[in-house]
Amino acid sequence: MLQLLAHSWNDRLLRLAFFCITLMGISVAAIVPFQSVIGIERLGLSNTTYAIISTAGALFSMLASVAVGIYTDQTGRYREFLMGCTAVGVVAACCVFFLPAKATFILAHVVLFPISATTFTQYFAMASLSASNNPKLDKDFSLSLVRAAFAGAFGLTPPVLAIAVAGGMDLLAVYGFMACINAVVLLLVATSWPRDQSALDKQSGLGFFASLREVTEPRVMIRMVLIAIIIGVNALYNILLGLLILNNLAGSEADVGWFAGAVALIEAPIMLMAAALLRYVTRTGMIFVGITIYAGFLSIFAGMPDMATAWIMVIPGGIGAGILLSVTVGYVQDLMADRPGAGSGLVSVSHFGGTMFAAGTLAGATLFTDYAGTAWIGCAFGLAAGAGLFVLDGFRFRQSAPA
Repeated sequence: MLQLLAHSWNDRLLRLAFFCITLMGISVAAIVPFQSVIGIERLGLSNTTYAIISTAGALFSMLASVAVGIYTDQTGRYREFLMGCTAVGVVAACCVFFLPAKATFILAHVVLFPISATTFTQYFAMASLSASNNPKLDKDFSLSLVRAAFAGAFGLTPPVLAIAVAGGMDLLAVYGFMACINAVVLLLVATSWPRDQSALDKQSGLGFFASLREVTEPRVMIRMVLIAIIIGVNALYNILLGLLILNNLAGSEADVGWFAGAVALIEAPIMLMAAALLRYVTRTGMIFVGITIYAGFLSIFAGMPDMATAWIMVIPGGIGAGILLSVTVGYVQDLMADRPGAGSGLVSVSHFGGTMFAAGTLAGATLFTDYAGTAWIGCAFGLAAGAGLFVLDGFRFRQSAPA
């Protein structure tokens, strides 16, 4: 693993993707914990309006990610798209920071931030391009390194900002902080993108609708539905974590933040370890192991009697999430192996599908059961999807030879 780390660090494009997604993790983590508080409590949006804004933003981000992915495959102009979308992120954060109002909040979170968020999947395209053009790199390890950088930044940032807010920092300052971070990313891409792009700016030669037909083939779509359900178990955990801690485990709001942060920090090294194991285990096999661990974690956590006994569950939670959130990226990208942009756009599709699965499970299950029962139902669907994917890909667990 140390050799893979050394080769990865020496690759200029992969190193740029690592720095950029780390900074993106910091900026996103600065907003997410406080976004609903600012929108509802500070600006006066209703719960229903806020839910519509969140869903519309996620849908637009998914569509934009697929479109941008196809266009970058067509044109090879990754640098220009990254700079343009990052600049939109700077504008979005500045809008809310300098002109806090319902209109600017809606504009930023429904249109501008979703456009900016397309850079998330393009960093995976950069990692894939790096591995394709550097024989010393391992694709799965490169993708996991980028995903781990995001997870690590996401785990460390909220506690730091929580301390700043407790010390008197105004909540709206997180948008100013986000604007500054995005400006640094813009500068990094402008100054650090490799000058020799001849090996990177590969064009697919396909028209937009021809590329779209590839993305929507039944072979791809069936697997995408299963992956969305598997990832959706993690999205369901994100929804239920606070509700379970406060209502079922008699924990506090602080416990929610610390538990989530602890799980995220465990995820990062697990992502790199999972990538190394993919030399011997198939992606489908690893995903099946991951969903088994994660479903077991969430099911047991939901049934814990109190918060004092629940802390031990951060370990299986971090292990399962680390496997799922990293290995699924490589799996989804390989559904479009020759189209790194479109393949990375599908990552956004899988996350949107997971969000919709989690929301639907919550809405349906809570009609006849409690939060613990909802978790168990979601886990059952996740295990079924993992088994279905394993069967669909031929029951292959071990690699025929080290990859």
